[in-house]
Amino acid sequence: MYRGCNKTALASQRQIADAFVLLLKERPYPSISISQICKTAGVSRQTFYSLFESKENIILYELSRKHHFIPGETCGKKAMDLKDLCQEYSSYIVEKKDFLSLLVRNDIIYLMHDCLCDSFSACSCFEPDRPDEYRSFMAEFLAGGLSAIARNYIVQGGKLSASELNELIYAMFSGRMLR
Repeated sequence: MYRGCNKTALASQRQIADAFVLLLKERPYPSISISQICKTAGVSRQTFYSLFESKENIILYELSRKHHFIPGETCGKKAMDLKDLCQEYSSYIVEKKDFLSLLVRNDIIYLMHDCLCDSFSACSCFEPDRPDEYRSFMAEFLAGGLSAIARNYIVQGGKLSASELNELIYAMFSGRMLR
């Protein structure tokens, strides 16, 4: 995936992503071709392949561009605690419900896992005093659990409020539900 700073390339990248999301709202993921994406975006296949390797890359780009979960964004602390994380993530899920629904409906919610892992790894307030290996295990664990929670929230119709979801996530991750 292109990560440079060329303004024309960045604009084309946004056009492609916007076109793909538009198509994803209209038809199932497997039936969307690269040709359809290019035609809708008004770019050539060469441009597409110079910016993205696949449709999955577009979703990863879109997750990082518009639908990125940034842990610790609102806590304003040196170290994020479990309550902060649960509150931020529950608000994120409710706010991004429409996009997450597209991912679930098309069986591509699994792509969220890597984005969450990257977010935790890049977050300076996520386990800042722990060795990188420890942080890596924690990031994987949380990304797996949180992406599964997002999926289940959507599958169940997204009926819980952010505060109800917050309580549920906190109870699960704190171990209170296992008693």
